Amino acid sequence: MTSPARHFAPIDYKSRFPALDGIRALAIVMVFALHYGGGTHGGTVLNLINQLRLRGWMGVDLFFTLSGFLITGILFDTRADSHYFTRFFARRSVRIFPIFYLVFSIFLVLTPILHYQWQAGHSLFLIYLGNFSLAANPALETIHSTTHPAASAHLIHFWSLCVEEQFYLIWPLVVWLVKDRIRLIRIAALLSALAFVLRLVVVQTVPPVHLEPWMVHQLPFRMDSLLFGAILALLLRGQNADEWQRRCKWAFLFSVAIFVALSIALPSLNAPWLNTAGFSLLALASSGLIGATLRPASPAFRFFNLRPLKVLGKYSYGFYVYHLLWAGGWFAFVAFLTPRLHSSVLANALSTILNFAVTFVVAKISYDFFEVRFLRFKRNFEYDSELREHRANFTEELKV
Repeated sequence: MTSPARHFAPIDYKSRFPALDGIRALAIVMVFALHYGGGTHGGTVLNLINQLRLRGWMGVDLFFTLSGFLITGILFDTRADSHYFTRFFARRSVRIFPIFYLVFSIFLVLTPILHYQWQAGHSLFLIYLGNFSLAANPALETIHSTTHPAASAHLIHFWSLCVEEQFYLIWPLVVWLVKDRIRLIRIAALLSALAFVLRLVVVQTVPPVHLEPWMVHQLPFRMDSLLFGAILALLLRGQNADEWQRRCKWAFLFSVAIFVALSIALPSLNAPWLNTAGFSLLALASSGLIGATLRPASPAFRFFNLRPLKVLGKYSYGFYVYHLLWAGGWFAFVAFLTPRLHSSVLANALSTILNFAVTFVVAKISYDFFEVRFLRFKRNFEYDSELREHRANFTEELKV
């Protein structure tokens, strides 16, 4: 006798799904490895590790898709809320803004001591347009200290925060205006296709040296990473949710297989396919992984539900914001260690482990003693109670 099929109710925006924190942990480890895992050149094994490290930028795509999934779920579930825009932007602001502006405040305070060289383009970061500044002048990725070069502040990773904020200035309005789930899925699919076409055009017309600032870091070319997550959130709110969720595993395996095959056939990190179809495949793989992780019996759920991953994922936003700020000091430390250890590989490994630990501690302290004070303000912007009760059943559904 077969059990009746289960359908998934809308996700409760107040519930935390620990396994998704595990996915955040994977994403932040990938990004961290990209920025700090150098010095692994030598034998076959080290070269393989280095090739994997150089693909750590995919962690940003995973962050994008997870964000699109979670935020679209919130927007769709609350589209009839009496204060839809006010509550969404207020709640997002108290989560995102505090440490973002804390970082710039600290740099401003330290400017008389470290003599930071601010430029006009840096001001655009304050309104989340820093990705345009970087496209116009890549040198703006660093706020240089003239007296202590190792203390120079690196801002290159803030481009992704800018892309997300730009997306969430537009997408809430789209969800509110359209409201219908099927129409929203079609719009998200069309916009994703548009992003792919735009990348095809740019790859054929723009010199490779300009691809990263003008394509990789700009919303029109990267919106499909967010929209694939949005499509997943909307699919899991329909009558065939359980069927779509079962397909997530196969979507993940299929896209990863194609991506790996192309990576082997065309291994260059500047290969045109990587900047076109590659982003689309990553978005599909990310959404498939997220969907598969929601099923408690799945291997993905069991892996990402491991406590160390959940703990790291909880602090992943602060970890991301802080991790590159002291990159100059890290490189100076590696240079200090290398002659003393007589091995650049060992020096890089030890300093990277230490840097990871320090970044985690800073992110945890930041969350526990600073960010949480702002998060309490979310209570002033609760969504309508009847919608909360309607969505609360989802957590119980997952426990069955």
